[in-house]
Amino acid sequence: MTYRSDVAYIEKMQPHLVDAAAEDFRRVVRLIDSALPVLEEARGRVEWAGEGRELLDRRLKEADMLLEALRNGYDKAAAALDDYVTAQHQAKRLVGEGVRTEATLGDLIRHIEDPGSEPMKKWDDLRGTQGFFDWLGELGKGDDIDKVRAQADRLFNQASDAYERAKRTESEARDVAVRMLQSARAILPDFLADSSAAQAIIGGVPALQEEIYQAANDPNARRPGDTILRQYQVADDPNSEVFPGAPLNWFVDGREVRASEAALLRELQDRYGLLGLKKFQEIHDEAFEVADQRFGSDDRNDDHNDAFRHAYWNARLTQEFGEDWTRRFTTAHESIPGNQAAREAMDLYNNEVGRSIALANPDASPKELADKVQEAVQQGRTVVIGGDGQLRFSDQIRPEDTGEPADVTLPGHPQPKKPTDS
Repeated sequence: MTYRSDVAYIEKMQPHLVDAAAEDFRRVVRLIDSALPVLEEARGRVEWAGEGRELLDRRLKEADMLLEALRNGYDKAAAALDDYVTAQHQAKRLVGEGVRTEATLGDLIRHIEDPGSEPMKKWDDLRGTQGFFDWLGELGKGDDIDKVRAQADRLFNQASDAYERAKRTESEARDVAVRMLQSARAILPDFLADSSAAQAIIGGVPALQEEIYQAANDPNARRPGDTILRQYQVADDPNSEVFPGAPLNWFVDGREVRASEAALLRELQDRYGLLGLKKFQEIHDEAFEVADQRFGSDDRNDDHNDAFRHAYWNARLTQEFGEDWTRRFTTAHESIPGNQAAREAMDLYNNEVGRSIALANPDASPKELADKVQEAVQQGRTVVIGGDGQLRFSDQIRPEDTGEPADVTLPGHPQPKKPTDS
């Protein structure tokens, strides 16, 4: 028999993330397709006789072969992931079918005994006797069990079959996808490039730098932002309150926050007292000050200053109060009703970057943390908002070219709970 717990991993799957990877592969194919005509045109324009012509022809042929191999490999990889995305959706639908059937089973046997969250396992226990104590526990329930046995067995088997088909669908598709990806990898040519030399050339040629910035606006040359946009959303908290109230607001400035933020600040107060709240405020002010020093900004919103500030704020809070509390608080901080999706995703994503930097550098001083965060912003490990209102990696756009988020909201995920919460 296959139970819901056996396919819990399928319920947690996020096919849109796999689809984003497939889109990355398709993007490479489109880039290569756009380059092939240029290469052909260059070959047609060359009029060269004498020494070096044979070498040129050989290099052009090698370039053709390289691009063709790259195109075929990435095209095959994209197709593999496309098929796996379809299978994931189908498997999730089958799990949903099983969950609904199992819920009906739970309703059917509820008058006999509360099935809890796993009606199938409860019915499996009720319909069979496993020793004296099991018999004793089911004493007096025999007639009720017999009355629903046929219908309950049918629902049990239907749910189990749906779960089994979901498991088989996903497993078989995954095996095929892995084989196809391995085959695609074998097609890709092995070639080496000196990345440090390439960076030096790009850095010394303004026209190449300009080309990089322009490429960030090309849908074929940028990583899709939809993955981050949808993944980094939190459910709205409709309630707000002023924290702290009297008499603490004599010592710490009170301000309106979401109710979930206030609850977490009270948790901080319980653990660290008034000094903890003062330290929290100091880190908040410090984040703004250091961000202004590292990335000057007119309005501090949606740009590199904003990206640095959120990442550094989270890094410092993680150092002082731990990753768990910091993650929960800074997530609650974004639960503002009507918060634009791109801005919310930007802040949540950059918050996570900052926490990861702190965890990777537990002994770093505040200045060393700031250096690490600044490096992350410059290397594009954080995100900002482009002039079109969409997310961009921070190395793909100049600070002066950032913009405001599109006026779009998205449903959010529940706020993270304490590790001890059920």
